[in-house]
Amino acid sequence: MKKYMIKLNKEKGATALDISTGALIFMLFTSVIFTLYIQIYKQSSLIKIHQNAMGYMIQICEDIDMQDYGATEDLDSYKDKIISQINLPQDRYTLTLQQEKYIDTHSDAKDIVKKIIVDIKYTFDNEERNIEIAKIKVKE
Repeated sequence: MKKYMIKLNKEKGATALDISTGALIFMLFTSVIFTLYIQIYKQSSLIKIHQNAMGYMIQICEDIDMQDYGATEDLDSYKDKIISQINLPQDRYTLTLQQEKYIDTHSDAKDIVKKIIVDIKYTFDNEERNIEIAKIKVKE
């Protein structure tokens, strides 16, 4: 019966190939983790900015509901009033108000319903985004 002898490497320590392979795996792993962290941070920042814009939008819509029908006729002065009232940071958000007739089929119809379009724009990651809501205002 033949005995097979296994030669054991008696050298202790790591070779340059072992160290470079380990460093490469570590660098790949950390780059993936870092990329994921950056993406999560961007998404959470976008959600926070969008949430703030929605909060401003809700405040504006509630204020439009509380105003009389004629109070929103001059949209420029109403826009200035609402910006100061809700403390909208104009360096981050841009508010646009537009007014349209709700029904445009009959030109002789009484003007008792109008549509106010509220648009808040903001820039995130060099991309312009916006939230737009149309409010219906009825003359009482």
